[in-house]
Amino acid sequence: MPVSVTKIWTAFGISPNTPQRRLGLPLLLAAASVVILVLGIGAYIHTNSSARPPKDKRSLAQLAQDSGISMENVVFWHRLGVHIADMTFLRPDRDGIPLDDVQAYRSNLLTRRSHPRADVQLRPYRFNYNKSDVLVLLHIQKTGGSNWENHMAVNLMTDPPPKCRAMPDAPHRLMCSCVNGKGQDWMFNKNCVGWPCGVHPGFMELTSCLDKWYDAQVTEDRKRRYHLMTLIRDPVTRFYSEWLHIRRGATWKECRLHCDGRDATLEEVPWCFDGGNWRGASLEEFLNCRGNMGFNRMTYMLANLSLSDCYRLESNKTREQRDEIMLASAKYNLAKHIRFFGLTEYIKETEALFQKTFQGLKFKRSIEIKDAQTGSGYVMLSDYVWNRILDMNQLDVRLYQYAKDLFLQRIEAAGIRRPRRQYEAKLVSETFTYTIENA
Repeated sequence: MPVSVTKIWTAFGISPNTPQRRLGLPLLLAAASVVILVLGIGAYIHTNSSARPPKDKRSLAQLAQDSGISMENVVFWHRLGVHIADMTFLRPDRDGIPLDDVQAYRSNLLTRRSHPRADVQLRPYRFNYNKSDVLVLLHIQKTGGSNWENHMAVNLMTDPPPKCRAMPDAPHRLMCSCVNGKGQDWMFNKNCVGWPCGVHPGFMELTSCLDKWYDAQVTEDRKRRYHLMTLIRDPVTRFYSEWLHIRRGATWKECRLHCDGRDATLEEVPWCFDGGNWRGASLEEFLNCRGNMGFNRMTYMLANLSLSDCYRLESNKTREQRDEIMLASAKYNLAKHIRFFGLTEYIKETEALFQKTFQGLKFKRSIEIKDAQTGSGYVMLSDYVWNRILDMNQLDVRLYQYAKDLFLQRIEAAGIRRPRRQYEAKLVSETFTYTIENA
């Protein structure tokens, strides 16, 4: 039934008998336009809401924690505009796949292991540098060791204190005299004694060299007690930082790679470059070099390489067997023979644990966070590059997951409080299993 104009006017409160009726047609058209616009917007919202979930307003850190995706990948995908609902991640499942350390690292998870009590509990030691005690730093490249060495040389309260001066050709590096009241070296590191056991010696090179070097010093007439210490760093950022260092011209060509009484040959560990250095090398070139000692550097520097046939090309063991032996040895040495280790990403807690471990050694001031940070820790890597680095350093990833869990349990046992990091890995039990699902 047609609706008269009079009824429409009346509905809008306009009397048809007044001059206002001349406004009826424009008002009618305006009302119809509003109705059409409202209906159109409603239809658009309904269509899009059913096709795409509402925008997730959680922080990236919360997304990483809730979804189980590594923080690096969350940030990477976020910058590409990929919605969290489009991602694939892990879901806990009682009957699912057992979680290994590499998958845990990819998913920003950390397995809480059942370490032997003796490996976790704090073992305070009354350190006496005027008697038999010697601090030995096993300095793994690009773990923050240089900052830590400087911190120990200029910031420890000792009597007499180390006397340091900046090197003329490298003002950021120190050359120090770290001797006790008897003129005996009680700190064995680059700043105090240089590299008498080779540049960046590993566990085997250090332990086989220390006594020989000290016995040759004229002031040495004591029975020494060595306390090895080292720093461990996130394997992807450590490797990336090493590439940045290499492309600036560093080589570490003086590293001996000494094992079983001899140095590795060029056939066993070939150079990755021709000429004096590898300045300007691309990351792809760095990743493609077979003789790149940056791969799994932390693992082989902490391991007893004799157990895995050193650097020999021929062995009665498979490559996989040698890798597993090397990793097991590195874990064992870290827990049993390294008196103290810290994590670069937890430098404040590392400092606190150091002072609780070595009673009598105190710092004048707390190490600054910025001193422990490096640019490579803030570089956004593409998903492809991040996974390439991870795949080439899986032994270091597994070592890091083990070391991180052990370190966090140690500071907990020592009563050291730690603020929660924005990108803190989520702890899961050793029995954690999962399935892969789409969000």
